[in-house]
Amino acid sequence: MRNRNLLVLIIVLLIVAVVAAVGFLMPQEKRTVTPDATLQPEIQTTEAPLADSEPEKKLADAYLLVTVGGTLYEPIAIYEEGSYTIRQGEDTENVIHVTPDSVTMESSTCDNQDCVLQGTVTLENMTERVLANMIICLPNEVTLELHTPETLAEVLVQLETE
Repeated sequence: MRNRNLLVLIIVLLIVAVVAAVGFLMPQEKRTVTPDATLQPEIQTTEAPLADSEPEKKLADAYLLVTVGGTLYEPIAIYEEGSYTIRQGEDTENVIHVTPDSVTMESSTCDNQDCVLQGTVTLENMTERVLANMIICLPNEVTLELHTPETLAEVLVQLETE
């Protein structure tokens, strides 16, 4: 039993390391995720890349998981403030604003704007919110989830076992 727990811990730590590496290696410019059944999303961002003088690569404090129309996209490591745009076709758009410890649905083309009114999810307030770590745009089928490295690793392990 003890060996199994140790193995699970090692796997979780490896997953966190891989997620961090993938997030760090992604270009840090304005990101646009364009969901399409036949294409991988195009990702661009207006964030500035980490400066060469900054300390060695590290895990982000927060990660963003985006689901669009039932498709889960790669986790995004949030190192600094920036905006992401999710476009679905010509008429559907969600703009997300992130900081190193928060996420907000800045704007949406949905009619009811409930997702915009859900406010900001932060690492500090996500246990107190009705939707916890999530912001949901039902009309556009967009779900945002803010995670710590530990909760992200748990989610990824759970997804692999399903």
